[in-house]
Amino acid sequence: MVKGLVLLLITLGVGTVVLGQTSADLNAKYRQFASYELRPDSVMTPKYATDGQVCEIAIERRQKTETGIVFAAPFSEHEVSEFIDELAPEAERGRNLTKTLNSRVDGGFITTEYTYENVLVRVYGITRPVPAGDRVIVITWPKRTCSGGQNSATSENVDPKTRNAHLTIPVTASGKPKQ
Repeated sequence: MVKGLVLLLITLGVGTVVLGQTSADLNAKYRQFASYELRPDSVMTPKYATDGQVCEIAIERRQKTETGIVFAAPFSEHEVSEFIDELAPEAERGRNLTKTLNSRVDGGFITTEYTYENVLVRVYGITRPVPAGDRVIVITWPKRTCSGGQNSATSENVDPKTRNAHLTIPVTASGKPKQ
């Protein structure tokens, strides 16, 4: 009886190793995209226009890093400025058109917008629970259309007169992760 149980466990263990997921398995099931490590704890995921230029960049804090797991670590104001300067230099951004009251609070969420002639920067954060702070930075080039015909992953349209952005977040009825 014990030998049979041991044989069953070995068979299950070998079967699990042999039947592990391959790159082809994952590619068949999920859409693949590239992300870049900006810092050991921060990643950038770009989207591209049909001409190959970046049209949107999302910057997020990695939760698992080489040194461990970091939960709920917000970006500091210095880091936000540093990322903006690095990924959309002042010469590329153009003139600063940011209005005085450039933050919106909705419940426990805060969105801060920095508007430039050629670039729109949105910093999404939370006001609670502690530690509150900036969690995601999205840099968009509104004059460039991302592949797929949208101005960004969230279908964002900017009114050229008021420079107000209208944000639409897609909702998918299907349970399938790949579109």
